[in-house]
Amino acid sequence: MPNSVIKTCNVCSYYERFCSDALAAVPPDARTVLSVGCAAGKTEAELVKRGITVVGIEINPDAANMARERGLVVLGGNASCIDVNIGYEPYDYIIYADILEHLLDPVSVLKRHVQSLKAGGTVYVSVPNFRHYFILWQLFILGRIRYQDAGILDRTHIRITTRRAVLDWFDEVGLTLVRYNYILWGRRNRLISACLFGLAREFIAAQISFVARKQ
Repeated sequence: MPNSVIKTCNVCSYYERFCSDALAAVPPDARTVLSVGCAAGKTEAELVKRGITVVGIEINPDAANMARERGLVVLGGNASCIDVNIGYEPYDYIIYADILEHLLDPVSVLKRHVQSLKAGGTVYVSVPNFRHYFILWQLFILGRIRYQDAGILDRTHIRITTRRAVLDWFDEVGLTLVRYNYILWGRRNRLISACLFGLAREFIAAQISFVARKQ
């Protein structure tokens, strides 16, 4: 198989994620959206279909091209240094779907982007939950961490993220929490959580999503 085909297949498998949670939080009057780490734009394409202008940031050039084909305005490069003020701001909504844990200084990125968010604008964030029992098991029982190609211990994660950590970031950049949600993977984990009346969700959830608003 040619290398170009292999590369495209890899992009499809990793970057073609769909985040229904982020779509559910879009304000009904949103006209301009910034998606940081938009990947191939599968989620954002649904917003384009609604007539919403979506500006995406994507570091992978193949994924960025796929997102452009879906109607996004894509800024190629690292989210930590790209200027998002390109004429579509102030933004009504900003999406950070599983991206902040990949950034060296997520607070500075959030602070810079929030300046381009309109007053009362909405922010969606999803991050891996490092208080998951799997992490605790590896650290305190096995005494070592084994990184993986995906999931909470994705080898490209450079920031540890928890519910409290993200809430602290919001305080620093002037965002007010609207709601958060623990995302449980698999029927067994959902059953365990239900049997424990939801009291252990913070240790069973693989991800946490947040909706916040600019003060």
